[in-house]
Amino acid sequence: MDRGDSISVLLQKVKTDHLTNAQKGILLQKAFRLSETTVDSVALEHLNTIAYQAYKSHDSALFFASGHKAYTFAVQLQDTAKIADMHWNYGAYYLRQLSYDSSYYHYQKARKLFHETENTFYAARMLYNMAFILSRLRDYTGAEVYLFQAIEIFKPLNKHKQLYLCYNLLGVIYEELEDYDKSLSYHQMALDYLDKLEDKSLFLQDSYNNMGLIYQKQGNQNQAIAYFEKALKITDLRAIDPFLYARLIDNKAFSRFLNNDTSDLPKAFFEALHIRDSMHNISGVIMSRAHLAVYYAKQKDTAMALDHAKKAYKLSQHIKNNRDILRSLELLSRLDTKGKDKYLEQYIIINKLVQAQERNTRNKFTRIQYETDQYIARNKQLSSRVTWTFIGGLVSFLLIFLAYLIYRQKSQNKLLQFETNQQRANEQIYRLTLQQQDKLQQGRNQERIRISEDLHDSILSDLFALRMGWNYLELKGEDTAIKKHQFYLEELQGIEKKIRELSHELKNNMMEYPIDFIFIVESLVSKRSKIGKFEYQLRHDGNIPWEQIDNLIKVNLYHIIEEALQNCIKHAQASSFILQFLWYGNNLTLEMTDNGIGTRGKRGSGIGLKNIHSRTKKMNGTYALKSTQGKGTKITINIPIIPEKS
Repeated sequence: MDRGDSISVLLQKVKTDHLTNAQKGILLQKAFRLSETTVDSVALEHLNTIAYQAYKSHDSALFFASGHKAYTFAVQLQDTAKIADMHWNYGAYYLRQLSYDSSYYHYQKARKLFHETENTFYAARMLYNMAFILSRLRDYTGAEVYLFQAIEIFKPLNKHKQLYLCYNLLGVIYEELEDYDKSLSYHQMALDYLDKLEDKSLFLQDSYNNMGLIYQKQGNQNQAIAYFEKALKITDLRAIDPFLYARLIDNKAFSRFLNNDTSDLPKAFFEALHIRDSMHNISGVIMSRAHLAVYYAKQKDTAMALDHAKKAYKLSQHIKNNRDILRSLELLSRLDTKGKDKYLEQYIIINKLVQAQERNTRNKFTRIQYETDQYIARNKQLSSRVTWTFIGGLVSFLLIFLAYLIYRQKSQNKLLQFETNQQRANEQIYRLTLQQQDKLQQGRNQERIRISEDLHDSILSDLFALRMGWNYLELKGEDTAIKKHQFYLEELQGIEKKIRELSHELKNNMMEYPIDFIFIVESLVSKRSKIGKFEYQLRHDGNIPWEQIDNLIKVNLYHIIEEALQNCIKHAQASSFILQFLWYGNNLTLEMTDNGIGTRGKRGSGIGLKNIHSRTKKMNGTYALKSTQGKGTKITINIPIIPEKS
C-alpha cells in the first residue's frame, strides 16, 4: 500500500467509523504528517479533506495547520479551485466562532475565485453565506440583494435545498422587518421547494417554528400553536435535536399564555428552561427566563417576575449579548418601579452603543468588499505583467487611503463620543427638571395646607370670638340701629362660613401640577432655533394628560424632536419650524413641519430619520414623512397611549 492509499484509508475511517473526536484527531494527525511531505495535487486534495474534517471535529489547531499547508500547496500549484475551497473552510470556521467580519472576508474571496473558475453553483452558495451574515448584522437590504442573486443561479440548476434555504432566510428577514404577510409568503415558497426533497431532515420543523413565531407576533395565537404542534409531531424530536425541541415547547407555551390559556403553565416554561440549562444554551435560558418573568408578572407575583428578569439580565451581561441585555433592561423597567429610572438609563446607554457598533460593522464590511475587489484587481494586473512602477503607485495610493480611513475613523469616534456625552447631559437635565417640578408641586401643596390651617385656626377663631362677644352686647337705641346691628352680625357669620369652606377646599382638594414636559421641549426648540437661525412655533393641546404618559415615551419624544431639529439645521435651510402636539382619544400625535428645501432623493433614508422611525416603533407608534422639493417637510408621529397605573 503506497502513501496515497494509506492516507485515503485513514480519511475513510474518519468519515465512516463511529469514533470519538479524540480518536478521529489521532487518525487525522497521522494523515496530516503523511500528506505534508510532497507538493502535488493528491496531497493538496488530502490536506483539504483533513482541514474540513478537523473543522467538523472542532480541532482548531489541526484545522489551521492543515489549512495553511493546503493553501500554500494550492498557491504553488496555481489551483484556484482549491484556494477557493480553503477560503470556504475558513469562512465556515469563523462563522461558527461568530467572528462575522473574518467569515465574510473569506466567503467573499471564495465567491470571487469560484466565479473566476466559472463554478457558479459554489459561487451562489457563498452568496447565501454572505447574506446570512449580513442578516445577523441587520443589513437586510444587502442580504436580500445577495439572496436574489443566488436564487437566479439556483433555479436553472434545480437546486431545491439551496432554494429552500434562500427563501427561508428571506422569510426570517421580513419577519425582522415586521412585514409578516411577505414573510409568510416566502416561508410558504421555501416549503414548496422542501416538498421536492426526499430528505427533509429537520428543515420542516424549523420552518413550522418560524411560521408559528410570525403568527404569534401577529396576535393569531391559535394558528401559532397549530404550527408549533405540527413541528412537535416528529418522533423522538427531543433526542434528535433538543435545542429545537426546547425552542418549540417554549414558543408554544408563550402563545398559550398570550391566548389566556395557563392550564399547563408554568410547567412547560420550566421544562424548556431545564433542557436549555442542561445543554448550556445560555441564549435559550435567557428567553425562557424572560417568558417566565412576563408570566409571573401577569399572575401578580412581582417577586418571582423580578427574580427571573434579573437572572435573564445577569446571563445576558455574562455572554455580552447586547440584544439580550436590551430586552432584559426593557423588561426590568416595566417590572421594577423603584429601579425604573436606573434601568432606562442603562437601556439608553447600551442602545446607543449597539447602534454605533452596527454602524462600525457595516463600515467594516464595506471595506472588506472594497479591499477584496482591490485584491482581485491587483492579481489580474500581476498576471498581465504590469510594470513595477504602476504597482508601487497603487500600493502608495492604498497606504494613503488607509491613512485617510484611520484619520476619518478617529474623527468619527471623537464626534460620536461628543454626541454621546451631549445626549447623557440632555438626559440628566431632563431628569433634574422632573425632580424640580415634583419638588415645586410638593411646595405648593404644603403652602396650601399652611394657609388653610392659618385661616381655620387663627383668623376664623378670632372672627368667631368677635361675633360671639358682639352678639351678647345689650344694645339699646332706635329700631333701625338695632336692625343694622343684627344685619352686620349675620354678615360676619356669613364671612366665617366662607372662610371655613375656603380652608377645607384648600386642604382637601390638593392640586396635581403636571410635570412640565412642554417647558422642557420649548427650551430645546428655543436653543436649536438660535443655532439654526429660524423662527419656531410650539402648539399643544391643553387636554393632553402628560402626568399619565410614561417617562420612556417622553424621553423618546424628546430625542425624536432633537433629531428633527438637527435635520432642519443641517439639511433643510428652513426659516420656520412648527411643532405641535395633538390629542385624540388615547392617541398622542406629534407634527413637525419646516418650510425648507424638502427631500432631494437620499434625505429620506438618512440616519437621523431612521433613528426617528426606530424610536417610533419602540413606542408602538406610526411614522409618516411628507416632503416636497422646494416646499418643506412634514413629519407626523402617532402614538397610542396607555395611561400609567397609579
